[in-house]
Amino acid sequence: MDTKDRILEAALELYNTQGIRTITTRHIAAHLNMSPGNLHYHFKHTDDIIRALYARLAGAFDLELIQLQQSATVTMNAILDLSARSFQLVYRYRFIFLHFVEIVWRIPGIGKDYQVLTRRRTREFTRIFQRLIENGIFRTDLPPSIWPALVKQLFIVADFWLSNNELTDRLNEKKAVAAYQKTFYMMFLPFLAEPEKNGRASF
Repeated sequence: MDTKDRILEAALELYNTQGIRTITTRHIAAHLNMSPGNLHYHFKHTDDIIRALYARLAGAFDLELIQLQQSATVTMNAILDLSARSFQLVYRYRFIFLHFVEIVWRIPGIGKDYQVLTRRRTREFTRIFQRLIENGIFRTDLPPSIWPALVKQLFIVADFWLSNNELTDRLNEKKAVAAYQKTFYMMFLPFLAEPEKNGRASF
């Protein structure tokens, strides 16, 4: 692991455990037994570190979606597997999601990137949903306008389930991922064709 990666991993650990308000580049350098000057050679400000971690997160999500889109067939099992991996990824970068509004106020560029990303994700998921319709997994009697609305619901759950968990049940990582994956799946239930729905009654 090179120095830049070590800095990012240390920052991720500190932000996840202590938040973004109190952690400075000096804290991160001390955590690594590194001089502040050495750290500043790679990242001049904490905001640069947060930008780099956000870029890593977005890139990891991109890889997950690319793999799904390149699959010969798209099934609900593939969607559920994606949701589990996505929730685990959210937990790994949890400080971003727990402080996201504050981060966007502090680093407006991330907010602009997120808006662009959301529009792209809406198009990508809408195409995935079309494949599910063609495969007989989703219902065929629903208007096209319903699918962007479903994407928005999925984003709300995927991006803010950590906050909900912090304010309610406070489940540990494994239990939280399982619980919110089930919530995620339940949003699909009204859109499933009857054979698919009946086959998953025990989820």
